[in-house]
Amino acid sequence: MASSSQGSRRADPSPGAGQDPAGRWQVESPGVGDAVMERLQEVGALTRVIEQRLSGALGINATDLAAMEHLVTDGPLTAKELADRLRVSTAASTHIVDRLEKAGHIVRRPHATDRRKVMVEPVAESTDRLFGHLRPLLHGVEGLVEALSPGDRDVVVAFLSGVVQVYTDTADSFPQG
Repeated sequence: MASSSQGSRRADPSPGAGQDPAGRWQVESPGVGDAVMERLQEVGALTRVIEQRLSGALGINATDLAAMEHLVTDGPLTAKELADRLRVSTAASTHIVDRLEKAGHIVRRPHATDRRKVMVEPVAESTDRLFGHLRPLLHGVEGLVEALSPGDRDVVVAFLSGVVQVYTDTADSFPQG
């Protein structure tokens, strides 16, 4: 990818436009040369690597891992609540729950007060395995956060809140499938 400092152009689907003399696409690479943007890109890339490796270690796919994260973080959920959090259809959520149950990562239990509902909850052993893999990452980041001064912490919180809002807005702009 060419950097913007080298006069790159946006990719253009029209014939020949946006290509270098060898016929390769040239696209703008936002943030090249900006240390903050480059670190955010690295965090994004490394997050995907960790998700892939964690999924592999648990024997599940990335979508199932995302479901496990919601179940571990938010507690037992119905398939509908899980679908809403994952931004998938209830049918897709049911398939996710089926796969996780078959792999031994979750159990279905009757709702405490509503006989029509079934709660999905993570199995303790799976939760322990998940956190066992993530513990070094979580402790490392926690140490970095604890080392921040109160003023620096406020700046980081404000910045990351803005990043979360941009991500949320972008995710919401895509059609749900």
